[in-house]
Amino acid sequence: MRVKIKSLVHIEGEEELVIIPVTKKGSYILAINFYEDVPEGRALRLVIVYDKYDTVPLDTFSFIKGKKTYVDAEGVEEAIKLISSVIRVEKRVPMYSLPFFFDIEVLNEVDANVRGVKGFINYVNKYGNIDINKLKNLVPLEIIES
Repeated sequence: MRVKIKSLVHIEGEEELVIIPVTKKGSYILAINFYEDVPEGRALRLVIVYDKYDTVPLDTFSFIKGKKTYVDAEGVEEAIKLISSVIRVEKRVPMYSLPFFFDIEVLNEVDANVRGVKGFINYVNKYGNIDINKLKNLVPLEIIES
């Protein structure tokens, strides 16, 4: 998957979410997040996280909080197909651009009622924990900074 990151971005806000790392390239992490799109929902979305200080562990899920914007990406459908081959994906968030989180903070606790956390809880309650080793480096990642 190819992700294009612009040097100037419009900040859409700040968000707390649970991420499950897939691929790391330099300081960038491609991760999955389950988002509560509807009550009891667990739609998969891909996210990019800028982990400037290597604070996100790559062998487990993490609670993070960060500023959010959106970046252009190519190969999203192919990436989701690869991920769907190793974990159950019943629904996905339609994506033409990916949420990009920066100035992140790894949290010990999060608000379980925010949509980026609640979707993960809904997923685990229905399907159980995800074997992160099956996802590790599954999707090739190329970052283009402009």
